[in-house]
Amino acid sequence: MDNIRDNLFTQLPPEVIHQIICFLSGSIHYNEFDFFNKRSKEELKQYILPFENIKTLNNLINYTSKDLRDNLFLKTSINEGLEENNNTELQLSLFEKHWLNCYNFQEILLYWIRTSDLDNLQLGTGDISRKEMIEMCKIQNLIQCKERGKIMSELKEAENPHYYDYTFYYEDNDEKEKDTVPFNNKDKAQQDLKERFKRLALNEKDYYLQQQKGYNNNIFDLLIFKSLILSLSVNEYFDCDMKDLWGVDSRYLLPSEKIDQWFGDIDYSIPEWLRGKVYKISDNLYNKMIGLSIEDPLGWERFITNTKFIPPEDEKEEERKAIEKRKQGKENEEKKPISLGPMLTESEVKEKLLNFIFLNLKNIAFFGEQFKNYTFPNSIQILSLYFNSHDFYYNRSKEEWNNLFENVTFPNVKYLRIFVDESLFEDECFGGEEENDMNGNVLKSLILKRLLQKNRFPKLNHLVLNGVVSEGTLFEGCDEELIKQLMTIEMTLDREHEEKCKDIFESIKGLNPQLLKYVVIQTPLDPRSDTIGSVSFNELQDFYAESSFVFSIGYHSIAQYYHICNE
Repeated sequence: MDNIRDNLFTQLPPEVIHQIICFLSGSIHYNEFDFFNKRSKEELKQYILPFENIKTLNNLINYTSKDLRDNLFLKTSINEGLEENNNTELQLSLFEKHWLNCYNFQEILLYWIRTSDLDNLQLGTGDISRKEMIEMCKIQNLIQCKERGKIMSELKEAENPHYYDYTFYYEDNDEKEKDTVPFNNKDKAQQDLKERFKRLALNEKDYYLQQQKGYNNNIFDLLIFKSLILSLSVNEYFDCDMKDLWGVDSRYLLPSEKIDQWFGDIDYSIPEWLRGKVYKISDNLYNKMIGLSIEDPLGWERFITNTKFIPPEDEKEEERKAIEKRKQGKENEEKKPISLGPMLTESEVKEKLLNFIFLNLKNIAFFGEQFKNYTFPNSIQILSLYFNSHDFYYNRSKEEWNNLFENVTFPNVKYLRIFVDESLFEDECFGGEEENDMNGNVLKSLILKRLLQKNRFPKLNHLVLNGVVSEGTLFEGCDEELIKQLMTIEMTLDREHEEKCKDIFESIKGLNPQLLKYVVIQTPLDPRSDTIGSVSFNELQDFYAESSFVFSIGYHSIAQYYHICNE
């Protein structure tokens, strides 16, 4: 069958194949696209590649022979002897140039969509003095100019007169406090934004360096990955852009109805929003699922034995009984043992996993004897690891702690999100009775050290850390080769470590990864003088001036400010 396909393709001229591919993948060049006059999400969404197009493109590549793939699509045509500092012009094939252009357009389209909410801010609000209000207006002017190419004619455009009241704090010498607009040159703002786009894009020399260093992702892989992020709306669940400070389902990175859920058990004595909702899945809906969530060690056992948790017919009645037991002090009564089916083979588990692009593992860091060296299939490109329970490490030995995640590998994961709930580390120490010296900061560092290894994630491109910052040095003990291949790093901080924002920024600068393009850090904004760790206008200006990568503040920083500004 492959030979028949190959013969069909080889009979077509390269120009015709190129036209077919342009139809599937688009052919807009980001330098020619009018981003300045297309700013709303709804308007921009029409340029996202449909999921069916992405599937067809992927099949077109993967279901042809290797020789045909190399010759027509992925063959690197750059002179292999070219040195990094050589100014010789790089020569890419027709198809490589096309994939590179498509990837860059999708990359900048993703940036333009995710920052679109920054167009509509009013940061001059809250229980603040006039001096503090002016500081916030200037911060808004800075954010909008650098991220969106948008300027102000006067600072009061950032004021919200319905919410701020500075009369109580009024100081006479504040009346004419530097209320000049720092950024009011439209041409300069738009030129700077074009330069920002250029720095986000992967140019031909960057791409060659990536291939020369053996970073595994060819340009077609990157295009498919970036297109999936947009097509599946994963970007709407990015931690750094969340508007809801308590977004419970954000860990899924997909709508819940697209997730096949494998729960261990459900504690009906706690509120529904905390215990999670089990969706009853119809056959026609199941075929549309592209994500998988396995929750808690028992959920993993259920998955590898194909013994799914089935919710009771009347969940409200089950909830009533559980609450009644708790009132009577009987909640710890021994439950009936759970009957599990026979364990599946590795190939049978792989067959189940092949249906999914996204995988969420909650409180799972050990996979059992049979799967401790397991290689997850290439279908999994987006992985979320979520920890909010002591169960995954409690009463384990130091040896087991040092073997977190065992030798499990994810060969095609390009987007990794590690989320550690801050409530997990409220205890001063934890562990077994004889092993009680593992505190939260040590465990956070150990999670990063064990996970961030190139042999575990050979194609990792986009790293997201939420609540993982510890007292130690960022990425200390992690695989340097893995860090060097990252193109995007995003960080959301828990309340305990918000003041470390500036330290984190400096740490990322110090990493000097060769391919890093984009860094998003949740940045505390609060102009009140008693707020520890808040970033000032001048400090934020330094963030945006960084030349080694493009910096973004993320909308979550704005949402957090709106939440606290009236306290």
